[in-house]
Amino acid sequence: MLDPSNFQGRQRHWWRPALATMLMLAVAAVTGSAQAADFDEKLKAPTMKDPAELRSQAQAYSARFAAIREAAPEQIIRDMALARGQFDVSWKIQRAIDERKPLGEWAISGITEAGDGSYAIDMGGHPEWHDLAQTITALLTHENLEIWIPALVARGFRPEDVAILRDYATANDPQSASAVATLPIAIGFSRAVRKFDKLKRPVPDVVVHSFWYQRARAASESNRLWVDTLMKRLDAQRGRILVSCFLELNQKAYWIPENLSAGIAAQLALVRQPDFESLAIAEVKGVAP
Repeated sequence: MLDPSNFQGRQRHWWRPALATMLMLAVAAVTGSAQAADFDEKLKAPTMKDPAELRSQAQAYSARFAAIREAAPEQIIRDMALARGQFDVSWKIQRAIDERKPLGEWAISGITEAGDGSYAIDMGGHPEWHDLAQTITALLTHENLEIWIPALVARGFRPEDVAILRDYATANDPQSASAVATLPIAIGFSRAVRKFDKLKRPVPDVVVHSFWYQRARAASESNRLWVDTLMKRLDAQRGRILVSCFLELNQKAYWIPENLSAGIAAQLALVRQPDFESLAIAEVKGVAP
């Protein structure tokens, strides 16, 4: 059984799922999602300009996170701007790791070079690098819920709070919500690729990076909204308990470089399938192709 006080794992880049399942997530319905955004070809993924500038941005984010955690920890979930700041800074760092750009000295921020191109992240000592919404949505799925209920009860969840949590996790699948948010981006990207192919022009790498960024950002925001909605169904005290329980995990992770060239080639091959759109929609609806 998992020890809730010492949840650890090796983390690959969470914004790109395994290529075989990329964009193919299960959900009951696709249409009618007013908040789902399309792919914006003009929106570029952020990148590190130089290590000093990125360290300054990371320090500013860390200071803001610490202030919010001290004053109102529930705002770590509810503050959309804070979540976006964490996402963008983490994205820049992990993108630089992919490109094997030197980051300089990051140990002061809890990010330590491991010597093989990867970086160890001390999320216990530096929870600002902890994607809290992603962790909560991963650990409070209907299948995993019973593992974590005792830890929440020990901190102050009452029977009525447990009932709310069980009902919400059963009725609301975070992966389904993420699929609704990201499917239009995937379809928009596939159409952009076909446009380049029709013009007999290569798809620029920056367009693929932009797709990865936009899809991951939408999925991240979907996770935050899932947790925020759950917190609104609990009272303020239980909302703070939920945040503190998962924020204080002694979590370790590694950000490791990935082969961007291979990833781009596989991504383009996937969306160039002649029936990509229908396959993606069918998979998202849970219908076998």
